[in-house]
Amino acid sequence: MALDWLDSARQQFQRMSAQLPHALLIHGEAGLGKSTLAMEIVASLICDTPAQKKGAQQACGECRNCQLFAAGNHPDFHYISSELYVEDSQSTHLSYAERYLEDEVKRRKRKSRKVISVDQIRTLIEDFSLSQHSAEHKVALVQPAEAMNTNAANALLKLLEEPNPDSILLLVSSDVSQLPMTIRSRCVCIAVKPPEQAQAIEWLATRQVDETTARKAMAISSGAPMIALNYAESDEIAHFEALLTILQQTLHKGLSPIQAREALLKGNRSRVILPWLQITMSWLIQLSALQNDAQKSAEWQAFEPELLNILNGFAQTERGQLFRSYDDLTQLAKQDTGIINMGLALDKWLIAFKQGMITKRV
Repeated sequence: MALDWLDSARQQFQRMSAQLPHALLIHGEAGLGKSTLAMEIVASLICDTPAQKKGAQQACGECRNCQLFAAGNHPDFHYISSELYVEDSQSTHLSYAERYLEDEVKRRKRKSRKVISVDQIRTLIEDFSLSQHSAEHKVALVQPAEAMNTNAANALLKLLEEPNPDSILLLVSSDVSQLPMTIRSRCVCIAVKPPEQAQAIEWLATRQVDETTARKAMAISSGAPMIALNYAESDEIAHFEALLTILQQTLHKGLSPIQAREALLKGNRSRVILPWLQITMSWLIQLSALQNDAQKSAEWQAFEPELLNILNGFAQTERGQLFRSYDDLTQLAKQDTGIINMGLALDKWLIAFKQGMITKRV
């Protein structure tokens, strides 16, 4: 058992063990370990003799059911996910999710779908109508639950309203607001909260991440340890620092918005560019408002030199433009990135950002 910040959520589930609900909704921001918690719960429900550890239930890992589950062959566990999530996830249990996806040969001929379809849910309902094979419970996991389209959510509602005996449904969501209230109201919720920064940095240290790198990774991952670990083990921090340099060169070194956009999108980084720009704008707004060192935020102090280089020469009067730039990014982030032309959108934003800041300075 790892990820100590999950202990309160683990113990919350343990308190339900005497009378298990038929549906659980595990929710929280991305990168907090919700998948780990969900799989721990699934394993403990399938295990013949779960043990107690730190006040929570844990699978023994040795019984026949545990061995089947670990091998990806347990007939009483059902995993529903989207094609895109399966492709991007590093979970060791994706073989279960593959059962509910369209044939791989067909999938290769088209773009991967990011939604969970009604057909997947209907197949789950059929499977849940059968008796369990060897475990005490039939268990299904739907993740990410917010990926269900309207028809899929309506179909799942039937399963929630008329649960089968000895069956337990787990939903995992990083954006619970996207789930219909009819779904949420029929689940017992377990909220996963982010750890304190010191706890997260200590955990990252056990993964051989030095403190400086850990602080930078935690800052650009918005405090999500699992994402921070991925950033620390890759070149994402360097790419974020390059983003800050590009903004500085755009404002102070004559880099054109078109050149800036080309540099930002280099290496197919469109997925992270908008949230990273939003983070940067929010930090610049805060930094521009500081009166003394005591007000500095530990979150972005790791990038303070680069941020100060961007603000170099600008007065507090430029804060209005920073707010407008942040608001423009927020509106852009609400749009479907699969539909909008990211290059043109960034061109427009960079031109407005540069012109607004330079004009005010002049």
